[in-house]
Amino acid sequence: MTSGERLHGEPSASVAEERVAEARAVSGALGCRESLFLGFPDGDVGSHGDSLLKELRKVAAAVRPDLVLAPSPVDFHADHRALADVAAQLHRRSGDARLAFYEVYTTLRLNCVIDIAAQVQRKRDAIMGYRKSLYGKPEVYVHAALGLNAQRSIFTQRAGYFEAFYVVGADLPANAVADYLSYRI
Repeated sequence: MTSGERLHGEPSASVAEERVAEARAVSGALGCRESLFLGFPDGDVGSHGDSLLKELRKVAAAVRPDLVLAPSPVDFHADHRALADVAAQLHRRSGDARLAFYEVYTTLRLNCVIDIAAQVQRKRDAIMGYRKSLYGKPEVYVHAALGLNAQRSIFTQRAGYFEAFYVVGADLPANAVADYLSYRI
């Protein structure tokens, strides 16, 4: 959604260049053929909801995804919450693709776990590729992410690493997703 230009306060073109380069390199290593950066202001995605929705509609029309992944609407990061809101709006209006929210900084009330034990090294390597974006300490983020993945083994009753998702279902009105995820309903 952004180019990450506000890593340390004021926007910086050189920070944006470094962060975009990191994202392209990691995406390529993970097998993505194309990276798209929409250029919305880092740290202010929430002020551009209508424009973001319009741009994501264009992307969805071109790509026609079966599944859309978005950060959790109860995440700590304001840009992540704003993107989650726009993804929910897009899902409500089109409903063509399934929508799954994932965890970044905050746990979510899950309804799907996926065993990632075979991919743990790949995940570790991917996170380590974000040295600039993770304040020069990607190993801290690796530790935290894999710790959360290990904690999710409680739900499977077997040791391992699991990604947790909330896949939006037809049984819950889309406008109630944040309430559900934050245990208000």
